[in-house]
Amino acid sequence: MTAILKTVAPTLQIGSARVPQSADGRLHAASALAVLGLTQAAGWARQDWESPHWAAFEHTHQLSRVLSDFGAGPEPTLSVAEFVALAARSDTTPARRIQRRMQQSYARALTGDIHLAAEIAERNAEPLSRSWLHARLESQDARRTLMSAAARHGGHGPVFGQLGSVSNRSVLGKDSATLRRERGVKHTRDGLSTDELRRLSYLDAATAAALEGGQIEGNDAILELHRKVARRERQTWAGGLERAS
Repeated sequence: MTAILKTVAPTLQIGSARVPQSADGRLHAASALAVLGLTQAAGWARQDWESPHWAAFEHTHQLSRVLSDFGAGPEPTLSVAEFVALAARSDTTPARRIQRRMQQSYARALTGDIHLAAEIAERNAEPLSRSWLHARLESQDARRTLMSAAARHGGHGPVFGQLGSVSNRSVLGKDSATLRRERGVKHTRDGLSTDELRRLSYLDAATAAALEGGQIEGNDAILELHRKVARRERQTWAGGLERAS
């Protein structure tokens, strides 16, 4: 007997509720509004979205009219950002509960609560995205380790920025400002691939280990060592690519 595979419709967990999502990640408006306790607006979205009432609600809250079919024909949707904005300014009991959670989450984010980061990562269903996050954290730790090792070996002043520049140019072939502009990101690491992050981690960690295991002292010697390690890393990477091809 041939098994019939069923596709599970995507949903977004909001508190104890699961709100249906369209293929492009927009929320089923009627369900999302019901979660906020906006029952009248939810009714308009479900049954009367072509009426002046729903049009006025959209205008008041600056909602974009994007329709999606969740199985019963075209229906209004909300972006997640629109839902959050509505939650922040609605004066209903469910919305106030969400507002308290928003305050708590922001406070946890400001204090670097690692458990919040884990909760966010777990919401992402893509293993490659979680691998990227792990590589990003490792890269940041390796850069800090390098800077600390440089300071212990007489590094001071401009050398810290120069070390970062050597790493970036060696792995990325360009400086951070150029990369941020080309890839449209505010922070350099946000625009890097998993492989680029891992290469940076290795390069910075290797130089830090070489510093701790040698007699290097002072800015010039530290930079020269880092350049040598960077050349070896590039050669190793290029050789690996040639063997793989």
